[in-house]
Parts: sequence; C-alpha cells; structure tokens
Amino acid sequence: MDCLSVWQSADSDVRRYPRLTENISANALVVGGGIAGYLTAYRLAEAGRKVVLIEGYRLFCGTTGHTTAKITYHQGGVYPKLVRSYGVSVAKRYYEAQTSGMRDILALKEEHAIDCDWRVLDGYIYSSESSEAVQRIYCAMSDAGIGSVLEHAETPAGDFLTVRAPGQYAFNPLRFLRALPVRFDIYENTRALRFDVGKKTVYTEEGSVHADFIVIATRFPAIDSHGSYFLKLRPSMSYTVAVSGASANATYLDAREDGLSIRPYDGGVTVGGFDRRTGTGDMHALLGLRAAASRMFGDRSVAAEWAAQDCMTFDGIPYVGYYSPELRDIYVIAGFNKWGMANSATAARLISDLADGRENPFEELYSPTRRRKGCAGGFIRNAARSAAYLIAGNLHYPLSTAKSIAPGEGKVVRLHGKKRAVYKEPGGRLYATEAMCPHLHAELKWNAETQTWDCPCHGSRFDRFGNVISAPALCGLKSHTRLAEEEAAGKKKRRKKANEGG
Repeated sequence: MDCLSVWQSADSDVRRYPRLTENISANALVVGGGIAGYLTAYRLAEAGRKVVLIEGYRLFCGTTGHTTAKITYHQGGVYPKLVRSYGVSVAKRYYEAQTSGMRDILALKEEHAIDCDWRVLDGYIYSSESSEAVQRIYCAMSDAGIGSVLEHAETPAGDFLTVRAPGQYAFNPLRFLRALPVRFDIYENTRALRFDVGKKTVYTEEGSVHADFIVIATRFPAIDSHGSYFLKLRPSMSYTVAVSGASANATYLDAREDGLSIRPYDGGVTVGGFDRRTGTGDMHALLGLRAAASRMFGDRSVAAEWAAQDCMTFDGIPYVGYYSPELRDIYVIAGFNKWGMANSATAARLISDLADGRENPFEELYSPTRRRKGCAGGFIRNAARSAAYLIAGNLHYPLSTAKSIAPGEGKVVRLHGKKRAVYKEPGGRLYATEAMCPHLHAELKWNAETQTWDCPCHGSRFDRFGNVISAPALCGLKSHTRLAEEEAAGKKKRRKKANEGG
C-alpha cells in the first residue's frame, strides 16, 4: 500500500531539516513535528523564546499528514457524551474551545495570505443506523447553545435526518503549515530516545537538548514514568481513500463510531472511516471504503489511500497541559479523538499561556489531571484489553514457520526455535525482527492494509523492516534477518541435496 495521502502526494515543498548531532540548549523544546507540535513551537517562538523542535522522521509524516483536515466544532457524538458526563456548561466550553481554534487557524491563514485550498462548508451529521442518535446530538448541541439545524438532507450515502452546522472549514494542512514563517530551529530524523525529567534534557541518537521547559506533542506521550497515559488513552486506526473527479459541496459524517466521513478536496472527494483499535486485525477496510465510494460516486479512479492513527480519551476531551502534577516544566498534548485540527490550535495557545504564566479559559477543560466522569467503563475495558493482549502475546508460541508466509505478507512465526515477526518480500526475501513491542512487550500484529507491524496495547507501529514509526516505543525492532536468511539458505541446500540424491 502506498500510504501517502493526497496532501503528501501534492506536497511540492521539498525543504528538509538537519539531524541533531550535538548537545544544545534552548528556552523551549517541542518533541513532535505534527500540527500540534508545530503550532506550539510557532506560538512559543512568537513570544520571543528560543525554541527547538525535534521530529523522529520528517515533519507532518504522521497523523497530520494523514488527516482528513476538517477544522470543525461539528464532531459527531461528543456533545451528548459531554452533556451526559459533565453537564451543559462543559459541552458549551468544549464548543468554545473548538471555535477558538477555528478562529486561530483562519487568522493565521489570512495574516500570511496562505493558499491552502481553504473551503467554508456546511457540515452534516447523519446516522445510517438510527435517527435517534442524530436527535440526541441536536438536543445536546441546542442545550449548549450551539448553532445547528435538524433537517432531512440528501447526503452522498442517502437521504437521512441530519444535524447541519454552517460555516465549517476544510483545507490542505501541509500547504498551510509549510507557509507559516519558521522562527524556531527544526531537526528532522531526530528521535527522542530518553527523557531525563530531572535535568530537563532529552537525549537523541547523536545529541541532546536541554530546555527550560519541554512539550511532548507526540501522538502518544512518550514518558511512561509519569501521568499513566498508557492507561488513559486508547489507540485507534482509521482509513481513507481519495476518489478523483467526484464532488461534494459539504462535509458529511456518519455518527456511528466506524461510520463514513466525506469531504471534498482539490481534485475529488475523500471517503474515510472503518475506525478500529490499532493492531486488532485486518478488516479489509480499504476494500470496504472503495466499495462505499463506488456506490456513492460511481466508478472512479482512486487517487490515494492511507491510514491514520490517533489516541482516544474516555471522555472525548484531549489532554493538554502539565504532563503530571510533579512535572511543572514539562507539558503534554495528546488524545485528539480524531479531531486534531481545531484542537491543535487551541492546545498551542494554551501551552504558550501556561509557559508565560497567563490564564487560559480552557486550562481546566483540557487538564490531564481533571476529574474524569462517565469513563469508568471505558477505562476498565481498555485496561482489560491491554492486559489480555499482553498476556496472550507472551503465552503465544507459533507453530508455523516462515514457509507459511505468502509473498508480501507478514506473520509471527517460529524461527530457529524463537518467536519472530517475519515479512516476506514479493520476490521471496525474508526480513525478521523481534515479535514483541519494545514498549511494554506485547506481541505485534501484522497490518496488511498498511504493511506495518502494529501493537494493539498502546499503538506503537513499525514498518515491515522493524523501523519505529510511532510512539510510545522509542526504538525499532531488533533485526533477526540474518537468521531468516540462514534458515532459507539451509532449506535450499537440503532440497538441492535431496534432489541430487534422487
């Protein structure tokens, strides 16, 4: 699978930034080169600080590069959940946080005259299962004073009762971000390997950064010793296909958890969905999305197809603020629940305000130490599933060998008596690595859609050769390819000898 999104495929800006190869100091260090980290670095530098941003691979190569890029407060079932758990006032405050982020992104676009396929669109939420879900969304939004309209409307998926919200945005996120002035130092291919929270220093492969304060803006918070984020977040994967030549004049979202998300872009329409927990098996999501796109828009060519991963909180609100009560100079941004555009802009301003000692109206709302309500069931289920994956993976001993792997496939097999994750190239060459995630030692699962090794516990991901793609794992998988090659060579010799003997 070519995992490049339409934003990445159209990204003509070839700027590359150096790798960190020395020990440096700064006022602020931002770890993570997605939209949240980038906008935070921008805000901190705007305030006159010397800021350093480090990214493990390249800027915007993760969730930001694979987003559907809707800047909206119209976010499915979040408002009924907030009203049920916290009351109308919190639902309204969350809405205000989203509109604040929307205004910030619009203001930056206009200030710097950025050409980024900016669109102002109505947003429609419908349900392919039950109109009651739509009515609940409308009632919750109305109770919170959020402007919306309950009406029947023709969507690409059919005629449904919908909640329509006017004046939502969509854009090309990479064009937008790359057009912002860079007032801070950027280091790519610079993965954070170790955090010394006492010395406020982050160590990389060839250098280190000491900073007055540090912002962890990776998809999954990378410091396990504080904050218990491995218990408070659930990793989730979703998929998208872009179909050329199709058209839509609004955004559409099925309120089901794994429902379709549709939006126009410069060249066609994207169709996303099939959300599931990372590492929980091959659901043939892309085939399903292609079929759905064909039903809605006819037989059109697929311009791109990709997957995106994010972390889900159990109350629907991101974690932005102090990493933990005992780490006052270290901050976190995580848990966008697939709604990272407006939330990133709001998070960037919140972190900048906290660093300057200014009050921010959303500090309590986003606080990672907030008292969460209505989350006990989700918390327990997530912990139980993580524990089950850890136990089952460590007890599992595969009986099959590399011989059972089809070309282009990955599989956990027995290799020289040990459990290994083995990928077979279409030409037959084998690549073998450790089968257990280096984060908390859960067994990895092969994702045929993305050709990656995924961890179902906390969402660490690795390419088919074992290189780390996504935290919380901070290092790649140890290679055992030589053993695989030796085993394959040994079998060839035995077959040759048997044939000669015959």
